Amino acid sequence: MIAIHNPATLAHLADVPSATPAEIDAAVATAQAALDGPWQDPGVRKAALADIADIMERETEALAHILTLEQGKPLATARMELATAIRIARHYAAWDDHEPVIRDTPGERVWTDRIPLGVAGMIVPWNFPITILMMKLGPGLRAGNTVLVKPSPSTPLATLRLAELIAPVLPVGVLNVVPGDAGVGAALCAHPGIAKLSFTGSTPTGRRVMASCAPTLKRLTLELGGNDPAIVFADADIPAAARRLAMTVFSGAAGQICQACKRVYVERPAHAEMVAAFEEIVQGIRVGDGTDAGVMMGPLHTAGQRDFVGGLLDDARARKARVFQDGPALPDLPGHFMRPAVVSGIAADAPLVMQEQFGPALPIVPFDTEAEALAMANSGELGLDASVWSADEDRALAFARRIRAGSLFINTHAAPPDPEIPFGGAKQSGFGAELGDWGIDDASQRRVLKIERQVAG
Repeated sequence: MIAIHNPATLAHLADVPSATPAEIDAAVATAQAALDGPWQDPGVRKAALADIADIMERETEALAHILTLEQGKPLATARMELATAIRIARHYAAWDDHEPVIRDTPGERVWTDRIPLGVAGMIVPWNFPITILMMKLGPGLRAGNTVLVKPSPSTPLATLRLAELIAPVLPVGVLNVVPGDAGVGAALCAHPGIAKLSFTGSTPTGRRVMASCAPTLKRLTLELGGNDPAIVFADADIPAAARRLAMTVFSGAAGQICQACKRVYVERPAHAEMVAAFEEIVQGIRVGDGTDAGVMMGPLHTAGQRDFVGGLLDDARARKARVFQDGPALPDLPGHFMRPAVVSGIAADAPLVMQEQFGPALPIVPFDTEAEALAMANSGELGLDASVWSADEDRALAFARRIRAGSLFINTHAAPPDPEIPFGGAKQSGFGAELGDWGIDDASQRRVLKIERQVAG
């Protein structure tokens, strides 16, 4: 059994059994059987996704409460997570396929279609359990696959409850939840009956997932780490940039967001203003138990993650950087709390800058030339997102195009996942895509069809 605890209060919430090898085999067999029958009908799949959206909308408050208890984020953030998942489900419920024609002449017709890959394994992380689940489920189900979902061992409760709620609108075997630890994930990667594996998590774990899937040549979608830079030129609206970037770092999820800004590079004339703007913002952030009204940022999800981020801040202090935190880390609360931190006077090669901290600690580094800023933005092995801020959109866009990242933003930085916009990484932030039409492509087999015709004469 896996014990689930509230990261804010450390209270024990539930014990969840881990799926056994026999249960995983049975789930795969059930999912394979469900590929036939009514699930082959696109109309059935569209109606099911619309029903799933309706159920999530109706049950938002109950699901958000479970999510806050097990993950730690404030209720307002949990509600936003459910709202994003609902948008994704509705998008794919309305999505219509088409068969592009490549060539149509008197002598031949060439076009493409798509078919499901089969049974898909989906490994979901703890930071946004429901949104990321729906990022995988939406295109996966719409493409006609059946699925095995492995939630994070520390956040399975909202997923299990959602699966229970939506089971009546799906044919038996289409959706299977197999909770458990890393051993269950490894079993999904190695299972010969699973055709596709979609994993969201850290880059080191992604490498192991890829290796485990290699013997069966599974299709893979890997959404891995992100040490996302923001490059701010001196002509940018500095207060607006600080507010928007702070939303990604010091939001309810306490910086535990793959698309959050992790490092800010500011043109030197605007550096002091940017630091002051961030320091003012963090003083107004109320940290606490996510179930309390008015809380803006919850705890870090685990003690290990809190200690990791704290260690990076200690290292920054040892390097004589300025670490601005508004008071000590909530000594009266038992959970994994940390005050938001703004770090200036730090070298560009410090661990806090070069490693993905995945927490509420933001380094701000000055630059003097575009070449220097570009080299720093492209440093490191990760390439998920990046943003560029300037009053000159042409300059910002030209600079952004030189950054090696999967998504590039001008005068904004990421956003809640948009079901119409594909999402994926570059370099060691992974490959493949979720959402948009690309998400459907990754969840299906594209085929070429050709007919040769007899031409008279």
